[in-house]
Amino acid sequence: MRFSLLLYSITALALILSSCTFDQLTDIHTEDTTAPSAEKCGSCHVEQYAEWKETAHAKAYISEEFKSQSDDYQDEECLFCHIPGEVLSVERKARNYNRHEGVTCVSCHLYEQTMHGPHSSGALFSPHSIAKNSKVDSRLESSHICGACHEETYEQWDEQRKTREYPTCHGCHGATVKRPHTKGTNFFSKMLVWFEPEHTVRSHYLILPNQKETGLGPELCLDRIEGEILHFSLLNSLPHDLPTGSFAEKELFFQFKKKEDDASLHKIVMNKLLAPGERHTFTLPLPQKEQNETLQVDLFREDLSTGKIHLIRSYTFSLNSTRQ
Repeated sequence: MRFSLLLYSITALALILSSCTFDQLTDIHTEDTTAPSAEKCGSCHVEQYAEWKETAHAKAYISEEFKSQSDDYQDEECLFCHIPGEVLSVERKARNYNRHEGVTCVSCHLYEQTMHGPHSSGALFSPHSIAKNSKVDSRLESSHICGACHEETYEQWDEQRKTREYPTCHGCHGATVKRPHTKGTNFFSKMLVWFEPEHTVRSHYLILPNQKETGLGPELCLDRIEGEILHFSLLNSLPHDLPTGSFAEKELFFQFKKKEDDASLHKIVMNKLLAPGERHTFTLPLPQKEQNETLQVDLFREDLSTGKIHLIRSYTFSLNSTRQ
């Protein structure tokens, strides 16, 4: 009893001394311009905010690519997915506020005027109420959030999991981290979250390469070497197209180099989209080399409209062990 009283006393003192006001965090209606900005959310959810800032979601509205493809924001059909209010809302309304933040915190965590998360708050004091909801967790239901905009990819994933178990979108593209939900930035805010428990959650930095822990990813095999010809096969073992996405033209290409040397030997462009389970075969001419040579193959995705290149996965092959 005395310990609980002490905790409440410390909390009250911290609030008074820090002169905290939480109006901007508790007024979360999406009908006007009062919902909190991502920066405000980041004042407590420090690590999550830092991760989100590095994602394409944070730049979904302000990128030159979207500005061009939406005819300088005139194509209103695109707006919901690039500046969504509540992603899970059946009304699919775009926001009229904080548009520069793109797909922001409230987009995914606000549902029916309540903030939702995978866990209840464990801090001494919570500036806003939070409902525990599996739809924003890393379990099966969470893919519905991604599927609101990534519709084609979601439908493919949903179809593929009928015959095999796959992780959710976040379970594959978000790394596992263990941490409390909030983090203090000064003496008093640190006191408020001092006793908050750690949870195993997914990072908000959604990366393109698949996590090693899932065991999923495009499978590249060096099937055989015949003379000076290398025979490769690429299997799309993902539950969606490779490359995925309905908009913007993309292509895959392979970069070949010796493991011991950074210099590139060959580049092969694959002008083909692979459906789930589909295999693509190709050959690479390569002269006979030393017996202990190791070949590194990097698989990249390039967005042709922007020129941006993303590494998907790297593979290493011992040429000596595969020679016939």
